[in-house]
Amino acid sequence: MSNDRGAPSRLSEAELPAIRPLEFIATRSDDGRPSLDVREAELEQLYNVQDMYSRLLFIALCREHGATVYRRPRQRVVSVCVRTTVSKHNALWQRFEGLSAELDGRLAEATQQFLAEQFETGKR
Repeated sequence: MSNDRGAPSRLSEAELPAIRPLEFIATRSDDGRPSLDVREAELEQLYNVQDMYSRLLFIALCREHGATVYRRPRQRVVSVCVRTTVSKHNALWQRFEGLSAELDGRLAEATQQFLAEQFETGKR
């Protein structure tokens, strides 16, 4: 990789990840005739989810959809590696954004209620 005066790093062709969005698989049908199946290939994507509760939500969502979730050695706790198809990555992230906003709202409500109870108890 080269880096010219603060310019973003550029990967050489050899360093680019091999992304194959579709895989073609030659099979034989039950009657012995050859056929061609098309399957969407899997891709590893790294996500950084800072909030603990949002991260737990994202991992649960990925597992619910059958995606492989893991962290590599020495990766930060906020890093989540996910291996699944490209279309599932997009669908998971869109659903996560919606659920994450709802989770934030509910956590804010619970926090406000907890604080109100604690300060109300302290006044007595």
